[in-house]
Amino acid sequence: MGGPKKLSPKPLVINGFNMTPILLIYLAMGAAVGGALGHFRRCQSGACPLIANWRRGALFGALMGVLVYFTTGGGENSATMNLSTAHVKHITEAEFAAEVTEAELPVVVDFYATWCGPCRQLAPRMDSLADQYAGKIKFVKINVDESPKLAKQFQVEGIPLLVFLQHGKTVGTSVGLAAKDELILRLDALLHMNLPPPADQPASDQPK
Repeated sequence: MGGPKKLSPKPLVINGFNMTPILLIYLAMGAAVGGALGHFRRCQSGACPLIANWRRGALFGALMGVLVYFTTGGGENSATMNLSTAHVKHITEAEFAAEVTEAELPVVVDFYATWCGPCRQLAPRMDSLADQYAGKIKFVKINVDESPKLAKQFQVEGIPLLVFLQHGKTVGTSVGLAAKDELILRLDALLHMNLPPPADQPASDQPK
């Protein structure tokens, strides 16, 4: 789980099937590895039919690439991750000040990417928690590829990254796929902090 990587968010449709560029990368890498194995490790005995030659190796590698793509969550339509849900709003850099910095409620910001498998797994968990804490804590999500300035500002090096804020100030973070029980403890602690709003917070201290 590395830092943000710029990928095209537009899906590629082939024969009516939604194939995103990242899927094509998995296909190409799998085919290349399989083709190389078939070419350099030719099987004369017939004991390894899947990579007996470069063509079979490339086909086998491509199929394995597709398998890895879907098992890591890539098969889900990534566009849905950028949609707001009933209780979690997708925001951009332009909306950050109004939605987070100036929010009266405590805020949880979910930094994610559409190509991130753990981010996909965390999304429904966040929706459930946002429903549970509706009216008490505000939940928003930010795509690191769409908002690189915010990702840099919050030093996002691994995703999913949850940032807990009160009055625009970071009071805690959580990196990775956290368990729901652990998140509930963090959210309850956030509620009980009750930090007073700063009287005159300098503009330089506020997230931009």
